[in-house]
Amino acid sequence: MLTRAAALLRPERDVAPLVGEAPPMTIAQVARRFWPDVRPLRWWLLLLVVLLAAAPLIAVLEVLLFQKLVDDVLVPATLGPLLWIAALYVGLNLLSAVLSGTDDYLSTWISQRFLVGLRTQVFGHVLAHPSHVHDRNRLGDTMSRLTSDTAAVESFMIGQFANGTGAVLRLVIYAGALFWLQWQLALVALIAAPLLWWVATHFSRLVKAVSRERRRRAGSLSAVTEERLANAALVQTYNREAEAVADYHRQNLAIASAELVGARIRAVFLPLADLAELVGTLAVIALGTWALATDRLTLGGLMAFLALLVQCYSPLRSLGNLLPALYSATAGVERMVELLDEPLPEDAPGARDIVNVRGEVELSRVRVRYPGAGRDALHGASFRVAPGELVALVGPSGAGKSTVARLLTRHVEALDGVVRIDGQDLRDLTARSVRDAITLVPQETALMDASIADNIGFGRPGASREEVEEAGRRADADSFVRLLPQGYDTRVGQRGRSLSGGQRQRVAVARALLRDAPVLFLDEPTTGLDAATSRRLLEAVARHRAGRTVIVATHDPVALEYVDRVISLEGADIDTAPMQVGAAR
Repeated sequence: MLTRAAALLRPERDVAPLVGEAPPMTIAQVARRFWPDVRPLRWWLLLLVVLLAAAPLIAVLEVLLFQKLVDDVLVPATLGPLLWIAALYVGLNLLSAVLSGTDDYLSTWISQRFLVGLRTQVFGHVLAHPSHVHDRNRLGDTMSRLTSDTAAVESFMIGQFANGTGAVLRLVIYAGALFWLQWQLALVALIAAPLLWWVATHFSRLVKAVSRERRRRAGSLSAVTEERLANAALVQTYNREAEAVADYHRQNLAIASAELVGARIRAVFLPLADLAELVGTLAVIALGTWALATDRLTLGGLMAFLALLVQCYSPLRSLGNLLPALYSATAGVERMVELLDEPLPEDAPGARDIVNVRGEVELSRVRVRYPGAGRDALHGASFRVAPGELVALVGPSGAGKSTVARLLTRHVEALDGVVRIDGQDLRDLTARSVRDAITLVPQETALMDASIADNIGFGRPGASREEVEEAGRRADADSFVRLLPQGYDTRVGQRGRSLSGGQRQRVAVARALLRDAPVLFLDEPTTGLDAATSRRLLEAVARHRAGRTVIVATHDPVALEYVDRVISLEGADIDTAPMQVGAAR
């Protein structure tokens, strides 16, 4: 059965493997990797260990009181000691309740503090990934890693630490009490321990493989779900609902398959663990009966021993489950490490901030190729834009217009050639200061599920409501915003879906104008807009261009009426053509 279970771990034909899967990590490697995140909480963990040790100590005292109750009250049938035994029982139970509540609250507090810090750190890291990494990775899978896989790291570093430490402390304390009561019986009772440990280690690697595959498939399900729901209108338009549901069904079947493999493994492991405990218990009962018959042990002592033995097997089972649990958690940890190991772009040593930007932009023999691409996105591109110019960057689809925007905003780096602002090589400048100097309005307008005012205000944190509305008027967004029932407080929906394409573009331009950067790059700003809307948008940009360099990447002839000149990117190798003079306004 286990051979068949292992065979089921092979990836499903319908479930595509995810990009950049990391090699398996050992438990020690995981612990070393995330110890710096745990270190600030080490003293709280030490306090947790103290509380974990107190619980079994109280349990042992309660069992010993039970022995006293049997031997001094029940057997002789006298009520003399009952009052003080009952009082101690009540006191120990109250103390146990207080410690249990404190232990539970503290462990939850430590776990959540670690988890919040880790998720914030990972989210910041993912947000800083280069744009080609975001383009390559599936959003749903990334979201799965930010939620469930960070929880796996917390489970490994905090949850399983608490479980393992608590189990060890309980085992040591209960075993010590067993040996103190009757060491011969204790030796017999612990014969189950090696069998439990063997069972756990034997199945732990299969458990890890199952968990790794289950998390991989869960990430794929999240990606498919996000993609299909984000494009629900497209699916409906093409009558592809049945195929979308079938795809979603296949992804869920893949997860169910992995879950069933885990269930088969547990079906073998749990009965073996139960059998080991049963053998130990029966051996104790047999030997204990002989000890009771030969007056080597009192009835209360035997009953106390059996009660402690039950308590002792619980941490033994927990320790047996610990290794599979750790291996299960490492599957999520490995996926998290894939995100954290993705290299981030860094400023060159000694990079400086650019200040007092005039707005001169220059590319000199620039070549760009995206990772995994078979051809250059730009090859030998050269042009210059003077400060304060309004120019059009034209060329066929794939000529590299959007790549120029990514170059200027440091989202990609040139393999050859130089990109300059005000005569300064971008590689010698900090990315943050460069992005402060250049505002990009991308081809796919990006709006958040917030109000129109919040979306415009995103361009400059701290801007007043008057400044936000003024930017709306300058971008000609005010003309439609005023007609909305809630005006600038109208929520635009996810990705701005409640607005038309032209309305989204004008909100995006308003956001860019509010930011008031020295250089403004508009990437295909009139795509999908009618001629009248395109003219209003371009007129708004031209009207407020004073002191600002504006580059409009476009293939729309209407846009050429509003520029000072045209720069053409043409040719199979995407060399820049000679500059052409555009139509004067």
